[in-house]
Amino acid sequence: MKKYFFAGTYEVCEHNNIYLDMNEYNIDSTMDLDKQIRELAKVDVAPLVKVYESDTSDFKDFRLYKEYNFKEYECGCDSSQF
Repeated sequence: MKKYFFAGTYEVCEHNNIYLDMNEYNIDSTMDLDKQIRELAKVDVAPLVKVYESDTSDFKDFRLYKEYNFKEYECGCDSSQF
C-alpha cells in the first residue's frame, strides 16, 4: 500500500513558552526523506519538523511518522536575559 507524507515546521522557544505552527509541505515519497526535511528546516529556520503519514492522498486520517530536531535553528535565547 502506498503511503503519503506531509511535514509541518514549528517554531519553538522553551524559554518563552512558544510553540507555533509555521508551514506544511507535501513530501515526495520517492525522494530521500531526510534530505527533504533538512531543506524544509533550513528554509523555515525551524528547530522542529514533524512528518505525518497517511494511507490516503486526502490525509483525512493521518498519524505522526517521525520528528526531527535541528539544534542549529533553536532560538538560542536565555530567559535570564529578560
